[in-house]
Amino acid sequence: MGPSASLRQSQIGASRQKEMTLSNDTKPHHLSGHGAAEARQMTPNKGVIKLALMLLVAGISFGVAGAVCITVMYLLSLASIGQDSASSHGISLLESSRLGGLSIFLIVIFYTVVLVVGTDLTLSDVLDGPSINAATAIVCCSLLGLAEDIKSDFLTPMLRLGLKFLILGVLFWSWPEVTPNALGIVGLDSLLAIPFLAWVLTTVFCVGFINAVNMADGANGLVSGIAAVSFFIFFREFGGPLAAILMFACCMFLILNVVSGRFFLGDMGSYGIGASIAIFGLYAVAQGEMSAAFMAALLAYPCLDFIGSLTRRLLQGRSPFSPDNDHLHNRLHFQFKKVLGAGVLSNSATGLLISGGSAGLVLVAYIGQWWPITSHTWIWLFLLQCALYLTAFKLSGRSRPAPQHSELL
Repeated sequence: MGPSASLRQSQIGASRQKEMTLSNDTKPHHLSGHGAAEARQMTPNKGVIKLALMLLVAGISFGVAGAVCITVMYLLSLASIGQDSASSHGISLLESSRLGGLSIFLIVIFYTVVLVVGTDLTLSDVLDGPSINAATAIVCCSLLGLAEDIKSDFLTPMLRLGLKFLILGVLFWSWPEVTPNALGIVGLDSLLAIPFLAWVLTTVFCVGFINAVNMADGANGLVSGIAAVSFFIFFREFGGPLAAILMFACCMFLILNVVSGRFFLGDMGSYGIGASIAIFGLYAVAQGEMSAAFMAALLAYPCLDFIGSLTRRLLQGRSPFSPDNDHLHNRLHFQFKKVLGAGVLSNSATGLLISGGSAGLVLVAYIGQWWPITSHTWIWLFLLQCALYLTAFKLSGRSRPAPQHSELL
């Protein structure tokens, strides 16, 4: 091997070593473990107990359909493709599978086909809200993530970003009804009144939100919990089968993710869920069925985490897109593992606390009918969430080592 080749190998090794110490914002950085083989060699009794618990919860919640879905998801988590080493995650201790998003996708496809073939419903009836074009855009975004889940860096980050802008830009251009023309915000409403600017702002928001969901997917039950609550509310308001299927699929994933700690959404899941929630939400706001303030409260955590992370990095003189491990879920996990240890329990406690304290709080207010969902009064709940986020971020950073970060490679 020549000197240049040796140098190249050492650079690659150094780069990989550096990446192993950091959370990567462009991939789900969970709380994980020691390798696929070792994960599968978990104490048999413990593995059986966990599987039985998951089947019990799913069966009680959704009957035979729930138990079957958990079984299929569990088997998919054992597949050799889409496996991640523990070092790929920011706060995880198990080698894991990134095919959680694929499992949700397959469940949605299966039940959609069953409804279209086995009932009088058409595909438009199943979608009931989002158009065929919207469904196509969601599938395309999901497939971008799947490519990354199966083969890391198969598409460069900039290419994936550009393709998301292209996919969603075409969608909103062809389906202007989903573009809000007023949000009740002085100044912004004037811009939204101009169709071209409304199209640009809607596209930028949607792409940003998908990336925010991807960045926030860092603990068991965090994104999936927020998604399950969101799709439950969409189903209650729209009544369409698609929202019900998505809620069911996210609940099944949530159970497996929280209990096993080794089945993650991956980029396919975060891209697909992010695009679905964004499109459902934009449609609801544009049609006047939900207020922008209600959606802000429902989706507060990924948005606050995204904006806070970009701001923090800029203030530190770093690239806003450079990965680090200083998210709120990283900080909370550091505090939880002091009490619960560094295993699945502290990981899941972190994710469930955040999803419960954000979307869960909105669900309580929604079921309790505190305000109409078309009211702008929900902005007060959003402001409360902002205060809680800042307080938790500050307090959970106490006695924590300095965060690690790296520049884009």
